[in-house]
Amino acid sequence: MNAPAPERSEPDRRGPGVLHVIAESPDALQDGLDAAVLQLRETATNDRPQGILITRRSRSLFTVETSTEVPYGTTIEKDRWHRQVVPRATGMGDEAGQ
Repeated sequence: MNAPAPERSEPDRRGPGVLHVIAESPDALQDGLDAAVLQLRETATNDRPQGILITRRSRSLFTVETSTEVPYGTTIEKDRWHRQVVPRATGMGDEAGQ
């Protein structure tokens, strides 16, 4: 499966920009993240050593950016997806649990 190319957002003060990876399958996601990390590594400068931060925003949306908070040569992943918590039945007090 071919992943769509990472989308570049407008540059900001944190670095050359943020890449957005949107994918619906695990293979496409991995291909997209790999391409985004490679693209950011190619644009890295020696005067501002930065690592790469990958942040999960939803089930299929990730951002990939350079960050001075991440040590040079390191990639860190964060999960910022705010999932809805659905209460699970414990089986206590219902007919199946007795």
